[in-house]
Amino acid sequence: MKIAIVGTGIAGMTAARILSRRNDITVFESGSYIGGHTNTIRVNEGARELAVDTGFIVFNETTYPNLCRLFDELGVQSRDSDMSFSVHCDKTGIEYNGTDFNALFAQRRNLVSPRFWGMLAEIVRFNREAPEQLAAGMDDSISVEDYVRSNGHGERFVDHYLAPLGASLWSCDARRFRRFPMRFVIEFLHNHQMLQVNGRPQWKTVAGGSNQYVAPLVAPFRDRIRVNTPVTAVRRRATGVELTLVGGQRERFDEVVLACHADQSRKLVIDMDRDEREILGHFPYQVNEAVLHTDTRLLPERRSAWASWNYRIPILDAEHGTVTYNMNMLQGIESPRTYCVSLNQTRYIDPSRVIRRIDYEHPLFTPGRDQAQASHGALIRRRGISYCGAYWGFGFHEDGVRSALAVGEAFDVSLAA
Repeated sequence: MKIAIVGTGIAGMTAARILSRRNDITVFESGSYIGGHTNTIRVNEGARELAVDTGFIVFNETTYPNLCRLFDELGVQSRDSDMSFSVHCDKTGIEYNGTDFNALFAQRRNLVSPRFWGMLAEIVRFNREAPEQLAAGMDDSISVEDYVRSNGHGERFVDHYLAPLGASLWSCDARRFRRFPMRFVIEFLHNHQMLQVNGRPQWKTVAGGSNQYVAPLVAPFRDRIRVNTPVTAVRRRATGVELTLVGGQRERFDEVVLACHADQSRKLVIDMDRDEREILGHFPYQVNEAVLHTDTRLLPERRSAWASWNYRIPILDAEHGTVTYNMNMLQGIESPRTYCVSLNQTRYIDPSRVIRRIDYEHPLFTPGRDQAQASHGALIRRRGISYCGAYWGFGFHEDGVRSALAVGEAFDVSLAA
């Protein structure tokens, strides 16, 4: 069968790998590189070269089983990572890092702050109650904002813990996160064992940079990948599915797998039916500018409060709260320089310390996403078109792989050769 795959993120590459075993595939990528959010930047530091990740960074063996199966098949090596989290508020001056007692109280005044202790008590209550409420049943229409209000959680808990955590996890503005379905959030936190102090999974990074898995993943079909080749339209025809390329060239295939973002798929398919449009419409996206730099002013003021993930709350409510990743801590980079990746904070970064700017798009999740995600099967081999991507799950690499495997099953192929 002649199959086209559009997009080379983790979902597209995985789908292409398994489909290539029994089919004649062609992969289309609009950009200049393959990998999507797997984007490792090579940085020269004296006589050596460092590999610094900017998109996909971490995974674990507990909640990323399919990704780990894929990595095992490819012989990908990993190393343990640090997954600490800090918050700094420009409004109040408060900052903390939840790693241990000393980091939690890096700002010593927190030791005698009733409001800070109250926030900690609410975190403990939330971690205890959330799994119970999930098990009892929670409507997907209840937003984060609705939940915290009905459960009597205070502003400090929301502003200085839950919203920064959620905004960091899903790379979105805290105000958008407050509209996320709370059941979706609790499911993720519970599944990733983030609602417990002990027994959390060991997070890992790909040794040598996340893009180390790309070459072995695409090796079987490397000569079938066409970069810098945007697809501008997808049409179903009586004899297959037709792709229109940016120059007007048209190519016909038996089947097409759209492994691009949901909103991009909606724009591409000319004859999309009502169900397709409605289901994919539940997954809007937010553009985030990621900047790789060495300006440590974006990290907490106190070095003892530095964490792998560092969320900063701005003074003005109109501004977006943002996250800075400490890549030295995440990837175990040994260097006199601290390499950071910050989202949407370009104007605060010393231009002389900027190494690279990259635009990424991340899915946002809205009420009704549960029914939309449950309909994924209906959008696989639907009149010759299949859809896959991380948006069918929590928005992470594991979800991209899982969605590709679902497409593969419909073609009777899987990771197992």
